[in-house]
Amino acid sequence: MAELFRIIDRFHIPGGETVYTVRPGKGALLRLDDILLDLHGNQFRVKGVEMPNGCFKDKPPMPMAEKPMGILLESIHGAEIKGSILVKDILEINFLFCNHPLFPCKVDEDYVEEYQAARQNHSCALFSYENLEAGKLTLYGENIFGLTIYRGWMMKPDLYRNFYALLEEKGIFLINTPEEYERYHLLPGWYDDFKNETSETVWTSGDRMEDIISETKNLDGSYIVKDYVKSRKHEWYDACFIRDIQDKEVAGKIIANFVERQGSGLVGGVVLRKFERLKQIGFHERSGMPLSEEYRVFIYAGKILALDDYWTQKSGAPISDGEYQWIASIAAKVRSNFVTVDIARKEDGSLMIMEFGDGQVSGLQQLGVGVFYGGRKGF
Repeated sequence: MAELFRIIDRFHIPGGETVYTVRPGKGALLRLDDILLDLHGNQFRVKGVEMPNGCFKDKPPMPMAEKPMGILLESIHGAEIKGSILVKDILEINFLFCNHPLFPCKVDEDYVEEYQAARQNHSCALFSYENLEAGKLTLYGENIFGLTIYRGWMMKPDLYRNFYALLEEKGIFLINTPEEYERYHLLPGWYDDFKNETSETVWTSGDRMEDIISETKNLDGSYIVKDYVKSRKHEWYDACFIRDIQDKEVAGKIIANFVERQGSGLVGGVVLRKFERLKQIGFHERSGMPLSEEYRVFIYAGKILALDDYWTQKSGAPISDGEYQWIASIAAKVRSNFVTVDIARKEDGSLMIMEFGDGQVSGLQQLGVGVFYGGRKGF
């Protein structure tokens, strides 16, 4: 059984040391002098384990009962902990994909290329998304244990929470907790932390037109309508872009179109985001929506894992050193182990955040599967 500890809090004590409050995974054991590794493979020695009486004492290996506990750590090579996960074994990451709905032992056809690339360097398993929606976990392929990244379709937070719990019972620990997944999958979860780097935004907690129209009273100019997760950007002119939010008739029609077309797929509520003029690179060949200079950044344990163009297949992104450092500062503020952030260039040349997403359900866009799953910058 894999042994994993999730960091849920940090407390700095006099003398410069830090006590980490961790929640042990199912079946985890811990004692003094154990070596733990973070998500980048940095090593830390356990100097103390906080017992119920508040003291730090050496104890024989014992199950931690999955309750929060305090541990005092010493860095072996002086590195700081990256991410919010510590493991006892050599850090190996599994991948879990959706299977084909008609052929259970085959990967979903949209993930064939990723699955084949992942299997070159990682253990991989499949599961039935359809069975999960019915409340049952059905696994196929390799037997996997320990730290795992899901790659597949978006899940509403309640479904992900159930998925996480069912996998944990089998000793499979998804890289992001349900709370971390929801924080970056849904716009209201990340907006306050990054509102100075993104477009001004308001939202409702449902799809009642009265509430939505009420939110437009103090707005001015052009806006984008979406829900907590997705827009209908390929229906740009009649269910996404509002040229003048104060033109109530036109704005109301576009918002109503969006809500109706999302139907039961609408997540959370309705979001209105201030339209920013971006550096245009053309128009989508089918939908006609304007395309801008955008980049998708995968962030792993607070660091940039990969950065590539969103729409085009250019050989290298024209990001300056200063801009890369700005993106790195964004990555360092992220409170999740694996996310994506989409960055766009405005007409004035500056960069802004467009969206965050949970990294497990974010597409690779133009990023090569070989790079992502085992290349120089990938896993």
